[in-house]
Amino acid sequence: APASACLLLMLLALPPAAPSCPMLCTCYSSPPTVSCQANNFSSVPLSLPPSTQRLFLQNNLIRTLRPGTFGPSLLTLWLFSNNLSAIYPGTFRHLQALEELDLGDNRHLRSLEPDTFQGLERLQSLHLYRCQLSSLPGTIFRGLVSLQYLYLQENSLLHLQGKKEKGKSLLCSWRMDALKMEGITVIVIYCYYY
Repeated sequence: APASACLLLMLLALPPAAPSCPMLCTCYSSPPTVSCQANNFSSVPLSLPPSTQRLFLQNNLIRTLRPGTFGPSLLTLWLFSNNLSAIYPGTFRHLQALEELDLGDNRHLRSLEPDTFQGLERLQSLHLYRCQLSSLPGTIFRGLVSLQYLYLQENSLLHLQGKKEKGKSLLCSWRMDALKMEGITVIVIYCYYY
């Protein structure tokens, strides 16, 4: 009995095991990175280490993204070239450290909710290229105060949807201009009620 009590105390004194790397993925410790690219995953692996800062899930078959899938330490999240068709509200809300989000080349992604990117105040780069987006909610980029790069090419975007006010609908269209002297892309948005 004393030997088993001593063994139990020794086991309790051991440091907790580091979170394991998801099967078929490669993990790196500095910076904490999980690479699960091109493994035909149909969903995001469940056992992601909570300290992950960079997560590479490109070139898979992921269809939906749900709240609670990603840890709050993420700085970089690559989900390009998947089969995304739905991003549920609140999926990214708690990712306050996120700086780069690549959702490009998801040809089944046809619409986004107005609050899809809510809470991403540190987001600097957002990739939505080569999706099937034909319109975006007028408030979708509200609160993205750090955004420097927005990639919307190869979509069918014609306008931003707006709220109705006094019985009239808001229609917004845009033109993208590049300022060569500073390397900044400016999106000029024209809105009017009809």
